[in-house]
Amino acid sequence: MKKIEFFTARYCGKCRALKRRLIDLKNLLTDVEIVFRDIDIERDLAKMKKIDGVPTLIYYLDSEEIRRISGSIYEEDILKLVDKERF
Repeated sequence: MKKIEFFTARYCGKCRALKRRLIDLKNLLTDVEIVFRDIDIERDLAKMKKIDGVPTLIYYLDSEEIRRISGSIYEEDILKLVDKERF
């Protein structure tokens, strides 16, 4: 199972832009669960996952953390991250 966990904050402009990209890709990435986490609401989870800044995107494959990206990322890089065979 593929999963993207996206840590965001309401005050973060880069987070809003990346969230829009992820929402736009949701229909294309039907085999990937995308979960949005607000660090102000889910403080304990953010602390447990050692989120140092936002935006932070964590990609999991079969519940194992494969890659963690802090900062902005483009659509094509998200697609490459979750499905390298396609590119």
